[in-house]
Amino acid sequence: MNPATDLTGTALAYPSMRAHADSPTLSLPQLELFLRLAVPEGADARAVSPLLAEDLSGLAPALVVVPADDPLADQGRAYADRLRAAGTPVTLAEHPGAVHAFLSMPGVQRRAKAARAEIAAFLREHLA
Repeated sequence: MNPATDLTGTALAYPSMRAHADSPTLSLPQLELFLRLAVPEGADARAVSPLLAEDLSGLAPALVVVPADDPLADQGRAYADRLRAAGTPVTLAEHPGAVHAFLSMPGVQRRAKAARAEIAAFLREHLA
């Protein structure tokens, strides 16, 4: 859900970063702070960037939930593409009009209830 999958120097270069830089729930300055905290100077950003993992095959089925109006949207889409290319079963669930962290706002974000139901159904199916 809202996956930050690239914490390297290219993390802020995705088109969705620019398109949604002033999102009310996750802005570009917040993302810059997050990157500094998540990857301190001298740390290997690739080690915490699942999008850049060498091998994504053999993983459990994945549901990648992407709010379309999220700065991280393109990272989620790219991660789903990499999983699919590696042969890992993946479902990409995009939610138009939804912002970062929309799942925690079912009374505010119209798509939250549907997304929660989709996640629950996915878990029931794959954990049964």
